Order: sequence, then structure tokens, then C-alpha cells
Amino acid sequence: MKDKLRFVFVPFVLALVGLTVGYTLLNWLLVVRFGVFHPKEELTEIVLPLLLAGATAWFYIAPKLKVLKLKIDFYHTFLACIGLVIPMVFAQKYMTATTGKLTMLSSVEDIESRESTKYYQLGTYHIDTAASRYHATYRIEGRNADRFKMYFYAVIPIRNTEADTLSHDPTAWLGIVYEDEISNRNSHETLEREYNTFIRLSQARTESSNFSHFLCFERIGRSSKHYEGFENAIGQGVHFPSDPVILQGMNVPYGVRAGDLQERFLTAIAIVLAVWLLLSVMPKTNAKELERIKDGKPDLMAQAERQEWLDLIIPHEGYFVTPIIMYANIALFFLMVFAGKGFLTFQSDDLIAWGACYAPRVSEGEWWRLLSATFLHGGVAHLFANMVCLFYVGTHLEELMSRSRYLCVYLLSALAGSVASLLWHTEPIVAVGASGAIFGLYGAYIALLLGGVYPKSHAKFVLRETAIFVGINLLAGIVPGIDNAAHIGGLLCGLLLGFAFLAPCKAKAGGKRQKRDVKTKR
Repeated sequence: MKDKLRFVFVPFVLALVGLTVGYTLLNWLLVVRFGVFHPKEELTEIVLPLLLAGATAWFYIAPKLKVLKLKIDFYHTFLACIGLVIPMVFAQKYMTATTGKLTMLSSVEDIESRESTKYYQLGTYHIDTAASRYHATYRIEGRNADRFKMYFYAVIPIRNTEADTLSHDPTAWLGIVYEDEISNRNSHETLEREYNTFIRLSQARTESSNFSHFLCFERIGRSSKHYEGFENAIGQGVHFPSDPVILQGMNVPYGVRAGDLQERFLTAIAIVLAVWLLLSVMPKTNAKELERIKDGKPDLMAQAERQEWLDLIIPHEGYFVTPIIMYANIALFFLMVFAGKGFLTFQSDDLIAWGACYAPRVSEGEWWRLLSATFLHGGVAHLFANMVCLFYVGTHLEELMSRSRYLCVYLLSALAGSVASLLWHTEPIVAVGASGAIFGLYGAYIALLLGGVYPKSHAKFVLRETAIFVGINLLAGIVPGIDNAAHIGGLLCGLLLGFAFLAPCKAKAGGKRQKRDVKTKR
């Protein structure tokens, strides 16, 4: 019992306290207090805690579990990750809700002359609904782009009295957002009809509502996922500062703004510790591993597994270009994330600003977008799917092509995909993603399989599996929101280049087989 508590339970408690306190403090300093970064709330409150908890569970907790005699230690590792992340999430929400200061103002115009705070209480104010401004947008979300999410943003000037409506530009705006979603499987006509209906009803709801009885207001920062929607609504024909004051009304007193978050946080910690205590003491002890740990001997199996992971991460001979391309895509994605552009999805305007392939801009001479767009992605799911596909084909294809040929296939297929997308779509679309380039790699892979570069015993099976994979993805491209033209353009380009590089790839494959034969004879 004592050994289980020492080597399994106590490390988990230390990890829980360290992660929760350390990350919450870092989040408060960099995001809330000094505003060094402006990431979206979903990133700081959910995604980063999940990544940190997962890494801690995998690299720190999992080795400790070898003290226990478990049939499958993955379940304990998974539960450790969940146990670490839940208190972290509650801690971020509680910290965000309670650290904001309340400023009492007699007039809304005093906001400009007072220190910026998160919460305000206004003595008197008038909501000028006659001067309301609106912005509507939508996003295609879901793993298979099957959700059509609609957003309607309304901003209304907040003035001192009704007599001030025409005196000057508003100091602050009241922000209101409406959301709804329907299936993206509907026809284009149905989507357009439902979208217009949503806009009409949201505007009517805004114009008929009473906004004069809020107890206090919360200032919306750039980290809010709705900030840019409000900003776009204000910008409809109005000159406004780079950081407009946008307030959302609160119908609960400032003192109870956190609700029951503190109780939920403490309850979560108590439950997590109780569950992990049971998971630590119930299994039997692995005497052999316990003795090894006490003697301070290294875990050779863990070292071998760690080396395998490093081989997948660090570029090396035969796997050099692929990880660098992956890191370039991931780095650009996180640059957009920490710039506050989103995480699950990005707005079309932001993607265009960062280099998306957009016909009107390309026609103006911005040809570099044909390539830059292939390093951008519409969201985390889009990035993840593409990187998995790139990793798979890269580990098989790159070792039989020189770095220059492999990179040539990738970049030319990327360009071919972008050009095909521009030529195919009569209406301008915002095209991003590495899919065209990745399909080009799969096209080259198919060409090498057909061209006899690989042994027949290997090629027959792999060719069938690869053809099925490519076919399924092309069929999935029929779904609205997926640029199948780029897929086909990249695939055809890759096929042609693959056949063009058959001779040198055959020679390289033959040389590798000869080396293996020599080693076998020795």
C-alpha cells in the first residue's frame, strides 16, 4: 500500500497541483493581466489544458504505472489525463470570471478616462436601438463539414441620455450575438433561405427587445470568439478606433458572476483524487518493476519507445522533408491561433489576410497565394486530418525519392491544386489547405507502385489500399465546403511527376535492395 501511494498516487497529486496552479498563473499573467497574447477562450480554457494534461499523463504518470500489475495500462493513463484536465478547465473559468475588476461610472463617457477593467456599472445610460448596426456570418464546422453554423451580431451605441444620440460618436457599444445551426447536407437553396430567415428574425428580435435594465456590463476582449463579429458590425460604414469598447449586458450581480464555479472546482478535485486513490491502491503490485525503480535502474523498454517517438519527430535520412513541411503547417496554424484568429475554425476574412487563395486577389497580381494557401488551414480538424495523411504517405514515399524530387512533387502539386480550384469555381471561394499537395504525393505514390518501383508482393496490396483511400476522399469531396477541384488537380499532377521520376526511383530502390542483400549475406 505504501509503495503504491508513494510511486503512483503522490506523483499524480503533484502533477495535478503543479499543472493547475502553474498553468492558471501563466494564463493570468500572459493573457488576462498583461495581454501579451490574445488567443481565443476555447484555446486557453480547453485545448491547452488538454494538451498539457495529456503530455503529463503520457510522459510522467504512465512510467509510474508500471509499479502496478495492469493488463492494459493505457486505461489508467487515459483516466490520469482526464483527471488532470478537468480541474484545470474549471480553474481557468473561475480565474477568468473572478479576476475582473468592477468600475463604477456615473457616465459611459468616463470609460475613456478611466483604467480599462473587465466589468462596469453605469449610473445612467441610454441604448440607442435606432442606430443599431449588424453583421451576419456563417461557418462550416464538424468533422465532415456537416454543420452550417450561423451568427448574427448586433451592436448598439450606449449613450448617456436619449438627447445625446446625434451629439458625437458613441464611446461604447452594447454587443448582442445570436447563434443557430442547421445541417450542411441541405441544398444550397435551402441553406440560403434558412440563413436569410435567421438574419431577418435576429434583427427583428434586436429591434423589439428592451436593453435598459442590465445590472452591470462585461467588456468583451479580443480573446472572445465573438469579438471580431462585433468589430465587423461596428465597421459597417463607421470610423472607429482599433480597439472599440464593446460591452455585454449582465443580468446577475457582480458579486455572483462566477456562479457555482468555485464549488464545482473543489468538487472536481475531490472526486478526481478519490478516484485516483482507488485506481492506485486496488491493483496488485508488480514486484519486479517496483524493485527496478527502487534500485534506480533505467526502464529499457521505455527508452526504446521514447526513441521511436523521437524518430517520428526529428528529421533524418529518408524522413527529412515531410516533418519540416508538417512543422511549417503547424507553426502557421498556431501563429493564427495566438494572434486571436480562432482555433476550431478561422473566419474567411482572416484566412484571406493571411494568404488564402482567393480569385479576386490572385487576379490583382497576388500570385503567391497559389502556394501560401496550401500552408493555411480552416481549423484544427482540417489541419489534423491533412497532417495525418501527409505523415502516412511521407513515411512511405520520401525514402525512395531524393529530397529535391519529393519537395518538387509537393510544391508543384500544391500549385496545380490551387490553379485547378481557381479554374473550376465560377464564384470566388476562399481556398486553403495542403490537400492538393498531399493528393499529389499520393498520385506519385500510385505511379511508383504501378511502375514497379516496389516489389510486386508489396505493391499489389498497398496499391489497392491507396486507391481505396484516395477514392473515398474524392467521394467525400462532394460534400459542400470541400474543394475537390484542388484534390483532383493535385492528384493528376502528382501522377505525372511520379511517372516522370520512375527511372531514378527504380535505381534508388534497387540500390537499397542490394545493400540489404549484402547485409543479409554477412
